[in-house]
Parts: sequence; structure tokens; C-alpha cells
Amino acid sequence: MSSAPITVRFTTEPVRLRLRRPVATETVLAVTALTFLVMTLVDFLSHQPLNDFLLRTFTGITANPELLIRFGASYGPYIRRGEYFRLIMPAFLHVGMLHFLINAYALYILGRILEQMYGYGRFALIYVGCGIGSAALSMAASPYVSAGASGAIFGISGAMLVAGYRHREAVPPHWKRAFGRGILPFILLNLILGFFVGRWLPIDNWCHIGGLLTGILLALVIPPPKPNVEDWPAPEASGRFQISALLPILLVAAGMLWAFKSFRTYSEITRLLEQGERFVARHQPDRAQALFEQALHLAPRDERTHEELASLYLDENRLTDAVREANVALGLNPDAAEADVTLVAAYKRLGDMAHVKAILKEMEAALRPGAESQAALADLFARQKLYVEAIQHYEAALKLKPEFAPAHNNLAWLLATADDPTFRNPQQALEHAKRAVELSGSKEATFIDTLAEAFYVNREYQRAVEVETRALQLDPNDEEFREHMERYRKTAGGTKL
Repeated sequence: MSSAPITVRFTTEPVRLRLRRPVATETVLAVTALTFLVMTLVDFLSHQPLNDFLLRTFTGITANPELLIRFGASYGPYIRRGEYFRLIMPAFLHVGMLHFLINAYALYILGRILEQMYGYGRFALIYVGCGIGSAALSMAASPYVSAGASGAIFGISGAMLVAGYRHREAVPPHWKRAFGRGILPFILLNLILGFFVGRWLPIDNWCHIGGLLTGILLALVIPPPKPNVEDWPAPEASGRFQISALLPILLVAAGMLWAFKSFRTYSEITRLLEQGERFVARHQPDRAQALFEQALHLAPRDERTHEELASLYLDENRLTDAVREANVALGLNPDAAEADVTLVAAYKRLGDMAHVKAILKEMEAALRPGAESQAALADLFARQKLYVEAIQHYEAALKLKPEFAPAHNNLAWLLATADDPTFRNPQQALEHAKRAVELSGSKEATFIDTLAEAFYVNREYQRAVEVETRALQLDPNDEEFREHMERYRKTAGGTKL
């Protein structure tokens, strides 16, 4: 046996921590940012009023649900008709810059931590899976349009909760306190905050719960790679392509390509329907119907075309056809309020008041709280000349929001131009029209046109000409404004003032 002394060397040197670049987290952030920029550009090119555009872009207030739907937001009726790209896209869409920045910050903080543990491939699989789970529960349980990465971010936190207990040995050394029960305050605080703030803001808590549960489930079935205790993280940190990234890449690519194709079809349908509506306004129903049928051929499961056909048939007093098309629309989308309104009008003409009362009761029960919802429903009633219901809902909107300029304007137009003279009230029309123009700062050409009409029905013909001149200065190419001006001038010229 050797007599040489045995030496034992102790060291307090920490485990070497070689942080990987969070490739998946950065890629998700880049794709999400690019999607937000594209959606903002499309919104800008739609020629919305600049003030509304800026408010919507930075805060998300007055968000356009139709734009979100076109880009693939969660919406239950559409997933049920086979638009499965809506399982992928919502995690990459946001309602305003503030919404985007909050979610981007949370994703950057939590995503890069979990990615260090799982590697970019498995992390991408978990993130995309949580996005799908959050969208699926949202569309199953919520009747509203929804978008945002928060559900997938809740999924990350759910995975961190499970990993802190089930895979403690693989947790990055510097972040052990963030896993397991360390992430619970984040989860509980944000869930409570979501339910509390959801009383005033449209927060989709079903999306959050769906993402959280999916993250927990995926962390139970997807283990992280085993780390090298002497040189953390795991060998998977090498530059080799991680095969687990293939599935999420394919899913996102397929979802976005499908969404792009759907966007083009949706936009074409919208163009055809808008052209058809113009022919309806010009009393050319045959040309309108040809365009609606062309739209129907492109997308037979788009309820909007069936709604337009139902409205057209109602105008032509083809009541059986109107009822049929309205029911088809409701079968495709139970939230198709315009189809409900058409049914009310058709059943009224048929004398079936039992159906009328039942539909109105269902519509009231389904109506989302708020002045905007009341006014939107009033617009639909006004279009079908259901003046009692329209006035009722305009007044409800103004009671909730007295300074709601569009409701003042549309009520003024109804009171000035209703086909049934029983519902005309020139003096009230003038009061509401003046209020709408005042609230809008005299910058909305449509509101000024309504004010001119209100002066006209009050027999102040010269004032109508003067006001319509202001409307044409704001929008000189509007054919309807020109027609109004011709009528006002002709009457003013033949009247002794």
C-alpha cells in the first residue's frame, strides 16, 4: 500500500450555466409582431377615421371584431363549420398595441426560462399546444370573438408548475424558485385579476383556463431532456436541429397558410356583398341577387350571404324564401343577429306573433351589455323597418352612453326618413343630429349629411343646402351626398325665403 498522502480537493465553484439563445421564444415574438403589423396595415388601408384607428391601434378600444375574424381569431360558430386554423391563429393576434406589449413582455420573461429547460423544440411544441388548447376551450365555452397570446402564456406557467415538482432535477439552477409553487402566485393573481377586470373589459377567461390546463397536461406527458449536472443544460443545447420542433412548425405554417386563403375569400365575399347592397339601395334587386349568388358559390357556408339573400327576399315580399335563408344563416351561425331580425320582420308580415315574441326574447337574452351592442341591434331593426324595436334600442344605447355620437346620428336619420310617417319626428331628428355633429367635432361627413336631412324635413331648405355643402367638402366623391344636395337645392330654389 502506498504511503503517499491522499489529498481531497473541495471546490465551491458553481455549476457552469451556459444559457442558450431562446430561439423559439424569439421566433414566436417575431411572428406575433409581424402579424400585428400586417393587421394594423390592413386596418389603416380600410380608410377608417384616423382618430378611431389610432385609438384602436394603441389601446384596443373600439376593436374591429370583423378584422380579427378575417385574420383567424377564435370564434365558436366558425370553428364548428370547419375553420380549424382558428385553433392556431389566436395566439398570434392581438387587440391593440397595449395588449401586444403586455403579452410580449410576459412571453419573453417566462418563455425563455422554460425554453432553457426544454430546448427550443419541446418548448415550441408546448407553446403551440397550449395555444390550441386555449383557443379550443374559448370557442367551446365563449360566444365572443377572442384573440391574444395570454392563453398560451398561461400554458407556459402551467408547465412550469408541473415541472417544478415532476422534473425538479432538470430545472435551470438559477430559476428553481420560479418553478413549482414559485409560479403559483403568478397564476392565481392573473386568474383572479382576469375574472375581476372581466366585469368591465372583454377578457376571455376561458382562454386562460384552457391554456393553463393544457400546459399542465403537456408537462405531465412531455419530459425535458436530462441535463448534464456538470455542465448544465442538457446536450440537446447543441446546434443540431431538434426534431420535436417539426410538428409545431408545420402546424403554425399550415394554420397561417389556411388563414391567408380564408382571408382572401372572406375579403372577396365582403366586396361582393357590399356591391350587392349598393344595388339594393338603387332598387336593382336582380343585379344584387346575381352578386349574392356569386358570393354563395365561393363560400356556401358563409352565413353573411344567406343573411343578405334573406333581406333581399323580404324586400320583395318573398316571405317563405326569406324565412328559409334566414334559418340557413342561423344554422351556420346562431349569433347571426341580422338573420334573427329578418325573421322577426317576416313573421310579423305573416301574422305569426308567437314566433316574433320568441325570437325577440332570445335576442334580448343574448344581447351583450353595453351601448355599442344596443346600437348595433337598433341598426339592424332600422334596416328592416322595425321602427318600434329600433327606437327602443337606440334610446337604450343613449341611456347607457349619452355621448354616443353614432347612436344620435342613426336615430336622427330614422326620425327624419322613416317610411312610416307615424315614426317621423322632425324636431327630435334635428336635436339628435345636432348632438351627433357636436360630439364628433363636425368632422364626420355622414353625421353632417344627417343634419342636412334633419333641416330639410323641418323645411329649413336653405340651411340644408349650407350644411350639405360642408358634408361634400369633407367627402366630395360621395354620390349619395350629391343626390341629397340636388334635392335640397331644387326644393330651396322653388321656395320663397
